[in-house]
This record gives sequence, C-alpha cells and structure tokens, in this order.
Amino acid sequence: MCFFFGLTFLFLFYYIVFLWYFGKGFRQLKPGNNPKTPVVSVIVPARNESKNLPFLFHALEQQNYPREKLEIVLVDDRSEDATYLLMDHFAKRHSHVKVIRITQKTSTMSPKKYALTQGIQNAKGEIIVTTDADAHPGSHWVATLMQYYTPETGMVIGYAPYRTDGPYDTLFHRLLALEYFSLAAVACATAKRKFPTTCNGANLSFRKKVFEEVGGYGEKGKWLSGDDDLFLQTVFHRTSWKIDFAMGPDAAVFNNPPRTVGEWIRQRLRFSSKHLAYPWRVKWVLGGIYAFYVFLLSATILAIFRPNLFPLVLGIWGIKSLSEVIFLRKAKQKLEQRPLLRYYPLACVLHVLYVVFFPLLGQWIKPKWK
Repeated sequence: MCFFFGLTFLFLFYYIVFLWYFGKGFRQLKPGNNPKTPVVSVIVPARNESKNLPFLFHALEQQNYPREKLEIVLVDDRSEDATYLLMDHFAKRHSHVKVIRITQKTSTMSPKKYALTQGIQNAKGEIIVTTDADAHPGSHWVATLMQYYTPETGMVIGYAPYRTDGPYDTLFHRLLALEYFSLAAVACATAKRKFPTTCNGANLSFRKKVFEEVGGYGEKGKWLSGDDDLFLQTVFHRTSWKIDFAMGPDAAVFNNPPRTVGEWIRQRLRFSSKHLAYPWRVKWVLGGIYAFYVFLLSATILAIFRPNLFPLVLGIWGIKSLSEVIFLRKAKQKLEQRPLLRYYPLACVLHVLYVVFFPLLGQWIKPKWK
C-alpha cells in the first residue's frame, strides 16, 4: 500500500511540474505584429455538409484580407447531398474560389487527409489555412493568423472552440467546450515552450513549402484522427521551423460540437486511435500524465472500500484540481471569454474516466469516417 501511494504521489508531482513548466508559456503569448500580407489559400474539405456551408461561405465573404491575396479552395469529398452544387454556385460568384471534386477513395490515405492533400496541392498560396465546413470564423481571422508569420515561422496554431449558443446551449455542450478549451490551453502552452503537442485542423495554418518539405501527411495520413496532431509532430521533429500560437478572439474559429453523447464518443474514439503513433518523446511526456490518472482512479476506487484512505485520496484530488485551475485560469486570460471554469468541478471527475479509458478503447475499436 505504501509503495502504491508512493508512486501515486510521484506521478502527482510529475503532473504538477508539467502544469507549472508549460504554464509559463502563457507569459510568452503576445499578439502578432507582422505587417506583411502573403498570398493565402484557405482549404475547406467537406462531405455532406450542405446544411453548414452557407454559414461558412458568409464568413469567408466577410474576411477583411486583400481579395487579390486570398484564395479559397473547396474540396467536395464524395458528397451525396447538395454540397458540390453549393460549392459550384459559390465559386461562380467569386473569382478567387475554386472547387475540387473527389469521386473515389484512396487506399493509402484517410478520406479527409486525401481531400486536404488535393486542396493543398492545387493551392497557389504561400500560406495554407485549413478549416472545417461547420466553422464560424470571424472577419479578422485570416488577417490575424498572418500577423504571426515571421520569416522563421512555419506553422501557426489557432484556437477552435466549441459553440455553446443556440442549440448547443446545454450543460453537455458546455462541458465539451470546457474540454476543448483545456486542450487548446495545452496546445498553446506547449507551443510557446517549444514542445508543441497538439493542434486542431479546424484552425491551423502552415507554409506550403513546409508541407512539401516533410512530404505532406505521408504515412500519418492514414489515421482517421480528425485533427492534425501527427502532422504537427512531423513538422516539429523533422524541421527547424518555428511553431507559434495565435491568441485573441479574432484568431478563434468556433465549431459545432457533437450533437449527442454517441457522436462525441465516436469522435473521441477516432481521436484516441492515433495516440500510439506519436513520437517517443511525446509519448513519454504524455505517458507520465496518463500514469497519474490511472493511479488516481485506482486510489479513488480503493478509498471506496477502505474509508480510512478517503482523506488521503481527497488530498490528492485537491492538489490536482488546484494545479489545473491555476493553469486554466492563466489560459483563460489569453484565449477564452466565456465562464467555462464554473463547470470544472463536474468536468474534472468525468475527465479522469475519459482520460483513462478512451485511449485504450481507441486502440481496440476501429474508428469510422462519415
């Protein structure tokens, strides 16, 4: 028993150091100041997104970036609804919009990564910006991202928060928004400390020559992960380009969250399926956190049957929670304006179960793409 709790406190100490060390990255987060306006290509892959595209098209029309330096590449990925017709109509009204239509799958790459690759290869922009068909970017989105492109910068990560308005104004969706905010906090902090761990393809930009330099998505393109974590890791480990994070509401791109618990589970299993593909350095760092969560859950279950252990386990939970709240409050000052932290007490309990079990299930259950 002493050995078990000794390891638990050891991993707790590791977790606190992790949050403290990377939490200092928020101090380095500053607005971009690059005045140049490079040619930009926004890539939008879509499959059966006719309900969402009109909202995205309106947002893209409102971009205050020089029109002659902005290209929009729409990629229809075998849609069975009116997606292609909407894209074609939008392109006919705007000379800076082009449409690519994919009619067949490829066996070497996941459908979404293949759609993105086709869009990037046909893009003329120096900077590639990717987003999703259900995205809601603000009018200053592209311009804000470009302000972070210094000569040594090869990739800029943006915040892609979940919506909590309209049909998504529920407790379930606020919990999802808090979880996505916590992921963005980790993405921001680790990027600023020069050890980027995660990003979101719904709000990601990079130089086209960086994409070509690493061979595109390569073997990593086969994963149905729903994000570009593995591409981020390839750029970080195989090039010397700087990876930055864009702050502020103008750089954020709101997205529609999963509508139901079932959709969320399928999405998270898809995300979790790629964890073993991370580079070893990242797996060691994140593995220590996973080990802490396993020991914490085990200690909690043990305390249920050994009530005398309850004060000790409660103390571990308290230290963990205090460290997380401090970390997230620092991130909130830079990234998030909504009062999402009020849902932390419930989310922190559910999050332990999620962190422990979903990475395991993601290796056993084969994910599917729509």
